Amino acid sequence: MRRNGFERPLNPMQIGTWALLPLLLLQFLFFASPILPIAASIPCTIVVFLCGFSCAYYAYWVCITDPIDRRLQCHLQEAENNDGENNNIQNRNGNTEVTDDNDQTKFCWVCSLDVHELSMHCKFCNKCVGKFDHHCHWLNTCVGKENYDFFFRAVGSTLALVIVHGSVLAGLVISFFVQYSHAQKYGRIDGSIYDRSNHWFNANDGVAVAIVNIVFVVIDAACIVLLGQLFLFHIKLRREGITTYAYIIRDGHRKRDLSKQKMELERRRITAIQQAERDKDII
Repeated sequence: MRRNGFERPLNPMQIGTWALLPLLLLQFLFFASPILPIAASIPCTIVVFLCGFSCAYYAYWVCITDPIDRRLQCHLQEAENNDGENNNIQNRNGNTEVTDDNDQTKFCWVCSLDVHELSMHCKFCNKCVGKFDHHCHWLNTCVGKENYDFFFRAVGSTLALVIVHGSVLAGLVISFFVQYSHAQKYGRIDGSIYDRSNHWFNANDGVAVAIVNIVFVVIDAACIVLLGQLFLFHIKLRREGITTYAYIIRDGHRKRDLSKQKMELERRRITAIQQAERDKDII
């Protein structure tokens, strides 16, 4: 049974997630901050690193928080402590909570236990998750009632990071090539982004610096599209008060209903054609 997102085996997508974050921050620190004007470099760097810290903080809590169904957690604690009279469990903040026996339940055949009605058994984590939303492969853990808010904030923080990171890099790339074109015609532009790029760590190759920034602009753009869709999707879910799993089930029912309607319309159409053919023969 997986208790948190840091337990082995680690997921390749999870490793990529945790590798990308420091990569974005280091890239900005070495390829953007030294090239920006000092008046913009300091605030932009602070904003980017604050977004990065926020992203890492909330992602960490998503991974470390166990979203297990509380009835299952209570059952496991009782089995471990051999104390059948203790029906208390502790949440992530260490506060004691008591399961409500009046909650609607259902039986999980895998866990062999009555769990909350909205709980679902995750085959990846091998446990029932309270108010199951989905299993996140990028964080290698389930998202449920206990860690959903952390997940939502992690997605929002990551989206803010790539928007700020990508916007600054895009501005640098555009300014560099505009000034590069100008320098080819009129000579060196002292104190410009073009000039600072050429003097970047005495490399004397501003074009190479610009190419690195272009690569990360493309990465940021892809992340913005994916994370933007995900963030808007979860805003919609929060407004409707449903989980991702409930949305998928509802969407599946809707598609099946539409399919049945189409089949019924097609059946009626065929029946009408056959009736018209019979009426034609009679006439």
